[in-house]
Amino acid sequence: MREAGVSVAGVKLCRFGHVQVQMCRPWGKKIFPTSFWLICPHLVRLAGKIESNGGVSQLEEYISSRGLIHEWRRYNILHQVIRLRLGGMGMNAIMRKFRRGIFRDVMRGGVGGIRVLDGVNVKCLHLQTASYLWLGFHPGEAWLEGHGLCGDCGRGLCAEIH
Repeated sequence: MREAGVSVAGVKLCRFGHVQVQMCRPWGKKIFPTSFWLICPHLVRLAGKIESNGGVSQLEEYISSRGLIHEWRRYNILHQVIRLRLGGMGMNAIMRKFRRGIFRDVMRGGVGGIRVLDGVNVKCLHLQTASYLWLGFHPGEAWLEGHGLCGDCGRGLCAEIH
């Protein structure tokens, strides 16, 4: 598994006590615009399978077709605020002063650093699932839940995988 930035502030656990999501600081050895990183092996596999079958486009269509574009934009703004808070005042000031362009790009991005454009632009289901699980809401939560990206494996199998 590749490194997911600098873990901070803990994790979100499933009902069996296994890590599902870790929170990540945007500034570490590298710039990391993803605030919530999906860890649960069951959900990682499931999100990958759904994504390989067109899940990203399906979630975009779901959000768009149900008139949830304003909720999607607000959700992305929330992620900008979360990144600012996770960066901390000192590090944000350093980045703003010495790495202005990078700071601007990271702070302008929405969920996972995506550009918030007209319409809906979803970046990976792993990220959407992690954000939903950590925050407890998502503009496309009914779609995520309908595809099983809302809980745990149901049998505590993560203990065998970890």
